[in-house]
Amino acid sequence: MTDLNLLQNDVAVDTFVGNSLGAFGRALSDKIDVAWTTATGRTISSCYAINQVGCEPGSSIKSLSKMLSLQHSSLVRLLDQLERDGLIKRLDNKLDKREKSIFLSDDGEKVLTKLINARRRVIQPVTGLLDDTEINLLYQLIEKMMPAVVTGGDDQHYVCRLCELEACPQEICPVNLCYDEWYELPQMPYKRSIDSNLK
Repeated sequence: MTDLNLLQNDVAVDTFVGNSLGAFGRALSDKIDVAWTTATGRTISSCYAINQVGCEPGSSIKSLSKMLSLQHSSLVRLLDQLERDGLIKRLDNKLDKREKSIFLSDDGEKVLTKLINARRRVIQPVTGLLDDTEINLLYQLIEKMMPAVVTGGDDQHYVCRLCELEACPQEICPVNLCYDEWYELPQMPYKRSIDSNLK
């Protein structure tokens, strides 16, 4: 392991570690993006949308626009394409007849499973390098640092656009724990079964 005491006096330890953390985060995110587009043959925007709809089925176009940080018109075009490809379905919103609720189709669920498995294949070799004590410490550090990078509003949904919701109990999600008002979230009404054999 590298001894940070070896840093030259004009380089602050927190600056060096922060730079390393930024590089690590970017590299991991890039690898997930590549894994997703390779596994599905789809654009990264459509992968984000499929994952987000899978995480929050029944979302409106308005809420998805905020969650994915896409302009309304861009999102509508993306959803139109996903619907033409048979991956999503738009159903009447029971609370607001002017809105449509977005759900994954059966084929969309299969694509979501590919996304989840591709993401796991990127992340598991990384976390697999750590023992149980290191894993627990890593979670504690993530929980401590998360409020510095996640702000209120819809930012938490945007941050979680790559997440596997089934692997993140909402009551201990480090994003939900950033702010007290996020903590009391409804539990997921379903548990998706993930077929790990699906490539």
